[in-house]
Amino acid sequence: MDRDMMRELNPLLAIREGQEGIIHSITGGRGLISRLAAMGIAPGIKIKVVRNSGGPLLIATNGAKVAIGRGQASKIIIISLSQGNP
Repeated sequence: MDRDMMRELNPLLAIREGQEGIIHSITGGRGLISRLAAMGIAPGIKIKVVRNSGGPLLIATNGAKVAIGRGQASKIIIISLSQGNP
């Protein structure tokens, strides 16, 4: 497995602005998983955190920006790919 893929898993809430990652899993019910999938958020998808400074998180994925509530973001588990902007 690629070294970048060996990073630890963190909830989306813990990912800093500018940091990228791949969605590992979503720890929610079918309703949450379906809503997120409809927005293009599912395991295996690469994301970048645009804003994580209180209020909803803003992430970029598949060429779109999506706002995610903090409760939902806490249930999205990410494999970190970068350390964010210095």
